[in-house]
Amino acid sequence: MSMLTNVGAYMWGVGATFPFIGFAVVYFAVFRWKKDKRYAVRWAVNITNLLLIHAVVTAYSLLWPDAWSAWWWIALLFLGLFLLIAWLQIRFRGRISLRKISFSIWRISFFLFCLAYLFLFTTGVWKTIQLG
Repeated sequence: MSMLTNVGAYMWGVGATFPFIGFAVVYFAVFRWKKDKRYAVRWAVNITNLLLIHAVVTAYSLLWPDAWSAWWWIALLFLGLFLLIAWLQIRFRGRISLRKISFSIWRISFFLFCLAYLFLFTTGVWKTIQLG
């Protein structure tokens, strides 16, 4: 493997272990490049959401290796959020906007994956302490 590949794998590993570090790195990189705070925050949230999803899947599979794959739970979460937001849009607007639904799901999932990451991180620490 080349040095660039090793650095990329290392950065992905750190970002997946501590996804909030990725938020700061992406924010400062995009802000320095574009000089726009809102644009930098949007990019940082999007990249951090990807890192959070990866971190949650990894932590879930390490804590409960015999359970269902976390990808099934994530697919069910996204499907449930889609159905809920679509129902709310039909109820209050009378029509569905797939673009607004997708943006809403992505932003809500950022919050939910933050909570899931914190829960799984503390559960992992607690289980490690109990073993010692």
